[in-house]
Parts: sequence; C-alpha cells; structure tokens
Amino acid sequence: MACIGELCIERLPRGLPALLPLVVLAASIAGPASAQGIYPGDLSKDGYKLPGGFEPVVHLRTYYFGQDNTSHVESEAWALGGWAGLRSPWWGDVLQLGLLGYTSQKLWGPDDEGGTRLLTSTQGSITVLGEAFAALRLADQTITAYRQLVNRPFINPQDNRMIPNTVEAYTLSGDSGPLSYTGGYLTKIKLRDTDKFRWMSEVAGGTGEHRGVVYAGATYRFDKTGYVRLDEQYGIDVFNSLYADVRYPVSIDEQTGLMLGAQYYPQKAVGDKQIGSFSTWGYGLQASLTRGPFGAQVYWTQTGSGRDTLNPFGDHPSYLNLMQVAFNTAGEKAWALGGTVDFGPLGAPGLTAAAIYASGSDRVNFSAGTPLADRDETDVRLDYSFPKTSALKGLSATLRYSWLRQDGAAQTGTQLRAYVNYDVAF
Repeated sequence: MACIGELCIERLPRGLPALLPLVVLAASIAGPASAQGIYPGDLSKDGYKLPGGFEPVVHLRTYYFGQDNTSHVESEAWALGGWAGLRSPWWGDVLQLGLLGYTSQKLWGPDDEGGTRLLTSTQGSITVLGEAFAALRLADQTITAYRQLVNRPFINPQDNRMIPNTVEAYTLSGDSGPLSYTGGYLTKIKLRDTDKFRWMSEVAGGTGEHRGVVYAGATYRFDKTGYVRLDEQYGIDVFNSLYADVRYPVSIDEQTGLMLGAQYYPQKAVGDKQIGSFSTWGYGLQASLTRGPFGAQVYWTQTGSGRDTLNPFGDHPSYLNLMQVAFNTAGEKAWALGGTVDFGPLGAPGLTAAAIYASGSDRVNFSAGTPLADRDETDVRLDYSFPKTSALKGLSATLRYSWLRQDGAAQTGTQLRAYVNYDVAF
C-alpha cells in the first residue's frame, strides 16, 4: 500500500514513482478539468485583444493516467499540451471566425500500455486543427459552420483527457428568455484520442454508406438552478437516442437545499440499421442534499435488457457514469451514495473533495442472454483552483483515484488520474 498525504491506495501504477512530483502538485493545487475550447459568442470587453480585435486563446494542460484493470491489463501515459488559437470580434455584429489547434505530446508511455486516450492507441502524440468555424448572428440566432464543439447529453466534447471531441457540423442555436435551443447536422467527429475526423456512422460502428447525425435540443430553466431538458439525436441509418431530464431544486432553509433529478433515454436502431436491430432504454433518479459546505447524494439507474446503452459520440449522460464504468450494461440495476465537501467556508478557499460508491447487479450479455458478474466502483477526488484575485488565477489541477471490483475478476481494477490546467491570461 502507498500513501500520498492522507490518501492511501493499494498499488501505484508502474512508472508512477518518476511522476510523483506531478501527483503531489495535483494534490496540492487541484481543480476540475477546464472548460474546453471556444464557442461563438461575445468577447470580454475587458479582455486583452490583438490588433484587429482578435481574442487570443491559450490553455495549457498536463495529464498523467495510470490504470491496471480487473484483467491485469495495464495502461499508462503522461502527456503535455493543450490548445491555442484566435476568436475574432463580431464583424458588423454578424460574422465571427474561430480557429483553434489542439495538441497532446507524449512525455511518457510504454509502447505496450496504450489505451489511456491521452495519446493515440499506439501511444503517439496528437496535433490537430480541432476548431475552424464561421458563425453568423442573424435575428438573435447563431448559425455555425464547419469544425466546432457541440455539447449535448449524447454528443459532447468528453473533455476528461488531454483534448476534447470536436465535430464537423452545421448548427443553429438561440434562446428566448428561459428557453434555449440548438440543433443541426453533424457529418464527422474527431474523438479525443485521434487527429482524424471520421463519419458519424463509422464511429458508431456502422459498416454501410457513410451517414451523419441530425440533432435538436432545448432547455427550459427555472428557479435559478432548475431546468427541464429534451434532446433528440438521430443517427441516419444507425440508431436514434431520445434524452429527457429534469432537475428540481427545493430550498429548505438558508443553509440547506435539496435537488431532485430524473432522466430517461430510450434508444433504437433506425433506417438501414447498420449496427443491427435493437431497442433499449435507461433511466436514472437522483437526490442531492446540501447543508453549508457539505453535500450528500443518492442515485439509482437501470438499463433495459435489449442492449447496453450506447454513447459513441461523447460521454454517457447517466448519473452513474463514473471513472471506470458507466453502469449501463443491458439489464443492469445500480445504486450509489456520494458525498462532497467545499473547504472554502472551512478556511481553504478553492479546495473541494468528493467521493462516491456505486454497485451494479443483474447485468446480462444482451447477445447471448447469459448473466454477467456484479460489480462495484469507488471513486475519490480532490480539487483545488486558485481564486480569480490570485496572481495564479487560471491555474487548477485534480487528483482522482478509483477502485473497480467485479465478481470473479482476477483482481481489483485501479485507475489514477492527475492533471493540471492553466488558462493563460493575457
């Protein structure tokens, strides 16, 4: 057993001792992964501008990932990179351009231990023009074309490694009071561990004619933190996903609040059914209680027996999408308990900690109908972000560790993530 501060883990991944300075740094200056990339929008009036009014965007990131899974297959890498580019002002209050390059350069990574998704599958570095868009603002609507970010429940940047997913797409977005909406057509996607843009149907596993995805989504917000959201993702000739969720806040007193949530997401094959005929679904329930700096959460999710729910175009939106598994196997029923602490009111501004335990059962192999082993996962997380008034504003990092146990497995699967982000302020 090894310990970093008061956090003890059963086994440090191979190669980590040389990276302990990074891990210690992440433990002492931690924060959540920064908002990725750029979107069309108004530039800050007080921000630095280059000649011509262009906004420079530079974000630095270093990331260590080490995993030893339940089958004793190891994955390990350490990378340095981030993104840099420019966003123009709104010319004539109508046209805006954005250009952003992403890179993940290998610092460490055994050739036979790929799979971290920090680098390519063969442990190669990545450099790609991830965003290159033109946006038109007409009648309070924004129309955006070519390489861009789309952030919806089943199509999203999945920014939990070095660089995010980006898409080649044609989108429209806008809002009217509490209602915001978006939609469009996506042709290709670049996943986070590659520099190649591939057709959406190919990424989903389709083997027929190349097809894109039509999507539409709307969110209605109320009572500051409450909302109702509805999304439709139609993968032409592949499969369709509908997503609906609601978050309802309940104020108990000045220090205590309750947040209730529910989600539902049916999926089914459509058109030529390039990945086969199927129909499945998933749903989730959550309740989160906060009092002062402390929080407690309880979750329940269940997946239909027709197939595992699919998320080839980004992070899975399930409440129980944890570090190692999303508890979305066919037939799976899962519950979880979590807790959070914000150390700001306790004398350590910017420092937060979280932990969650989840357990899944009743899984089945949807193609064979045979039962699969029960499993449980425990995740812990420590974050710190320097305040905006600090000389080190924009600097943040995170330390995360996870244990995955599965009945009959060779061992407990472990995963360590340590990453540091820095938004460069000009």
